[in-house]
Amino acid sequence: MPPIQGKPKEQISYKCPHDLLLKINTAIEMGEFASRNDLITAALRTFFESHPADVKPQIAEWLNSNEGKEYLTCLINDILDSRER
Repeated sequence: MPPIQGKPKEQISYKCPHDLLLKINTAIEMGEFASRNDLITAALRTFFESHPADVKPQIAEWLNSNEGKEYLTCLINDILDSRER
């Protein structure tokens, strides 16, 4: 695959878990991506496109759902139980 062209880029540092690094290298060797940079850029774009930037309303909705309330109740009970020990 040809390198991803376009917007100016800035350098960041990232320490990658070994299992992911092996997968990254395999994808590059198989020609799916031209470089680690291109693979990571594509992965980040996919992530941000599939996750809304403002998730606050979704979180509030979930917290008010039965599942969210049950989760919060369990979390609060766990905290209170740990304080009693």
